[in-house]
Amino acid sequence: MTSSFYNGISGIKSQQFAMDVQANNIANINTSAYKGSSAEISTLFSTVLTGTYASYSNDKGLGAQSQTTALNLAQGVLENTDSPFDLAIQGDGWFGVKGQEVTKTYYTRAGSFSLDAQGSLVNADGYYLMATPGNNIAPTSLDAATLAKFGTYYNAATTTAVTPYAITPMSDVPLESVGSQTKVTLPDILYYPPVATTKVSYGANLDPTIKTDKVTVPLSAADYTATVTPSAVGQVSLSGSVSNTTALQSPQKGDTVTITLTDVNGNTKKISTELDASLNWSISNSDVSGLNTTSALTANVSVTSNQETANTAHYTTGIIAPDGSKGIIDMTFTKQVPQAASGSTWDANIKVLSYFEDYTVENYDSTKTYDTSVYNVDTVKGTVTKIYDPTKYYVDTSTNKVYNIVDTQTGTLTFGGAGQLLSNSVPALSNGGTPLELNLGTVGNFDGLISSTTIKKANVSTSNGSAEGFLKDYAMDTNGNVIAEFSNGKSSAVAKVAIYHFQNDQGLTQDSSTLFEASNNSGKPIFYTDKNGESFLGSTIFSNKLEGSNVSMATALTELLITQKAFDASSKSITTSDDLIKNAINMKS
Repeated sequence: MTSSFYNGISGIKSQQFAMDVQANNIANINTSAYKGSSAEISTLFSTVLTGTYASYSNDKGLGAQSQTTALNLAQGVLENTDSPFDLAIQGDGWFGVKGQEVTKTYYTRAGSFSLDAQGSLVNADGYYLMATPGNNIAPTSLDAATLAKFGTYYNAATTTAVTPYAITPMSDVPLESVGSQTKVTLPDILYYPPVATTKVSYGANLDPTIKTDKVTVPLSAADYTATVTPSAVGQVSLSGSVSNTTALQSPQKGDTVTITLTDVNGNTKKISTELDASLNWSISNSDVSGLNTTSALTANVSVTSNQETANTAHYTTGIIAPDGSKGIIDMTFTKQVPQAASGSTWDANIKVLSYFEDYTVENYDSTKTYDTSVYNVDTVKGTVTKIYDPTKYYVDTSTNKVYNIVDTQTGTLTFGGAGQLLSNSVPALSNGGTPLELNLGTVGNFDGLISSTTIKKANVSTSNGSAEGFLKDYAMDTNGNVIAEFSNGKSSAVAKVAIYHFQNDQGLTQDSSTLFEASNNSGKPIFYTDKNGESFLGSTIFSNKLEGSNVSMATALTELLITQKAFDASSKSITTSDDLIKNAINMKS
């Protein structure tokens, strides 16, 4: 009968153990990434071992004992935060953290990290977050003007300049082996070097619509008598004819012919006439008494006719020079005339420009002496402007800027009747020593420049290269990469946060409410690998989120009630056994 006392006592002890576990769960219901536990209770060994072939049993147990606590690894709710280094794992796995002077790695789901004074990612206990470094950040040298763009670039209370770092851009950091993980240090003076433009694509529609205008075309001397000898004192006669040529297209009756006569003294006189129906013209005994007719007169003849004019198109697009400054590709396309019956041909003049200085117009100051080899002085308008060598500089008066001409190339583009590009002879350009490929379209297609009166196409420009950038902030992506974001709109991965996995997560040894360490039961930490043997996270890391506790208040309170009733029942078995013993003793008396 005394065994029932011990059974009751073991029940009280085991239920107290279960109550302690549930109370601890409830106490940590707001602990970030806390994993609840379940108390596991087992029976004590029996007093009698029944034979294998026995058809009956008269065994009785010796009560219960607390055996272990089972970890509940269910996903906790992800809660939003305002810190980019509040991290939450969705799925299985653990963050790795390590103390400053401890080689042991701890594992946690609590992802509240921040930057310490050295720029390392640490948790609230000062443990470093383990990750694979991108090894794409290195010390660099920057001039004072560039450093000043970062703002304050001296340490507090000292005049020692801090060390700037430059980044080599990369989109993703490959996850290295478990043993290669280390702490992440993020510098606050991080520079994105400029990348020179090497490729530019441009698309637009070169309008081939035939346009006409009154144009004065000088005639070839073969079309008339070059030297004019007066037929009488103070009079001259001259005649000629014209035909349809490349220079003079489709002349017509009534077009104006202008004859400019020049004497030996340089004096001139203009005489006008018209083409007849046969495209002939003539002047007879025209008065030139104002000229010196003692010597032969020189005649220059031109025809003013309604002619097709050359269409022009001018486009510009920005590029990045090797030194990081912003440059321009200046493109001028001029249609050849006359236009063919089908399609069109355009002459291209392409310039690579870099900003030199602002173009200024000064007021003329009569008290100053101006070097006329350097300045254009217009005393009538009262202005003074600087003279620029047109072979070296391009002056854009619309924007009042002066550019260095870095490179100039010319070529010809031909287009088919449907507007497609048929040929392009524009050679490669030089962007300050860096080869620059200008893609104006694929031959036979409509993906770049076209020349059509029916197809509408917006001007589209794409290019690579980037201006210099200055660190704005750090962030995270869902692939676990720590991302550096820069003022030029670019970003780059700098490290990848590791997610550790175990063969048996239940076998981890718990060191605190959220810190665990590996054991023989859990096995060594591993990374998932693909068929090529390359490691990957296996779960998703969310930024600006923390995983909450996975303890359910409703479940925990229900378990408490069950444990309480079991505790009461165990205590009742003790008092009942006591009553039985008392009755047995009283029977003797």
